[in-house]
Amino acid sequence: MAWNVNDTYNFMKWLVRKNQTGLISATDFFYAWNSEQTTVQTDLIGNWHKINNTKQGINTGLIQNAVIMTALSPFVLNDTISITSGIGLKPANLIYTLALRINGKQVFEVNHDQIAAVNDDVIDTPSITENAYYYSEYNSGGQLAYSFLPNTVTEFELDYIVGCTDVVWGYSLDGNQRQVYNSGSSTQPQWLQPQIVEITKRTLKALGVSFKDGDFEQYGQSITQTGD
Repeated sequence: MAWNVNDTYNFMKWLVRKNQTGLISATDFFYAWNSEQTTVQTDLIGNWHKINNTKQGINTGLIQNAVIMTALSPFVLNDTISITSGIGLKPANLIYTLALRINGKQVFEVNHDQIAAVNDDVIDTPSITENAYYYSEYNSGGQLAYSFLPNTVTEFELDYIVGCTDVVWGYSLDGNQRQVYNSGSSTQPQWLQPQIVEITKRTLKALGVSFKDGDFEQYGQSITQTGD
């Protein structure tokens, strides 16, 4: 069972008290944890991108690819997007393109200086009939977009990664004006449990709080047993 935002915040407060290093407010938690989760996602995408584009004819990184893509799976979306006059706009929340398809066929990326050569290619000319599709990236009216060849295609299918949503520990005030966790006004972590633990470890290090792996195991077992 993955920790929710309340589990994560309570664990960090418990460790802070244990280490007698002061207090961690909901605001401190918000900025520290969300900063670290963005860094983790950037690291994972960078590692996957580097391994995926290796030109070495060996299997180095294939297992790591699977591990990284599993970690990123909560952020992988699929969408079908309309194309107008050869231009298809990117989703606003896209941070990394995984794959483009038209009519179920792969769309190949070409650099801007290759477009003329692709158009003049007598073998792989852009063609709907031959399922030969290409794209380049542009800015269209202030929005990032793909420009497709041939420009008569009408829609494309996109697999992509979105950025992680900021986690929020929401609360209500009780009769004594104390903050009490409110799940309705909270935003939960999207990550799988191993990544929640890793991000929490990084956050604790950033805050200068010492911890042991056993602390995580002990706390995780208490959540499983008590549901609290």
